[in-house]
Parts: sequence; structure tokens; C-alpha cells
Amino acid sequence: MSTDGTSQPPAASGSSATPREAYQRVKRSPELPAPDSVKLRMTPIAVAGTVLWAIALILTQLFKDDLAAAGREWWAACALTGVILGVVGTAAMALADKRHFGKGARDRD
Repeated sequence: MSTDGTSQPPAASGSSATPREAYQRVKRSPELPAPDSVKLRMTPIAVAGTVLWAIALILTQLFKDDLAAAGREWWAACALTGVILGVVGTAAMALADKRHFGKGARDRD
């Protein structure tokens, strides 16, 4: 039994006794402003990924016999697919960067 005669333990300091009081306290607190968006060019990232896939394709061609003996000849097709999709992705990112960082965006910075 608590000192006030009830069977409930006293509320901890800084906390409210009921969910309604907690909601009212949070509702009164000021909202934080939203953070600014990050301005990042995506084309270099897409190019780097495409280059990594191209290196993987070259390595699969250098070790073609070893990969075939291990039953992993499909790795070359996987790397080639990565290069093709990387080229498509790089083109898409170049267009997006051009649209996002176009002449109007440079004038504002």
C-alpha cells in the first residue's frame, strides 16, 4: 500500500499515471522540423556498380575452366546480366540526375 492509501504504486517522476495524460503531454510538445533532403548524384554510384560487375565478368572469363569444373559456369551469365542492367541503370540515373540537378537547380545553389 502506498502512502496515500491506495494500492497503486506511485507514478515514476516524469511519467504520467494514465495513457490519456501521456498523450496530452506528447500532444503539447512542439514538433521537430523535417530534415532537409540529401542532394546526391546517383550516376557515379551506378557506374561503380557496373564497373564491379564488369570486373566480375572478366574474372569469370579468366577462370572459365575452373568454374565449369565446379559446376559454376552460370556465374558468367550472372555477371553479364549485372553489366547489362548496370548500363541501363546508369542511363536511368544519368537522366534522373540531369532532371534533378539541371540548370534550374544550379542557379538556386
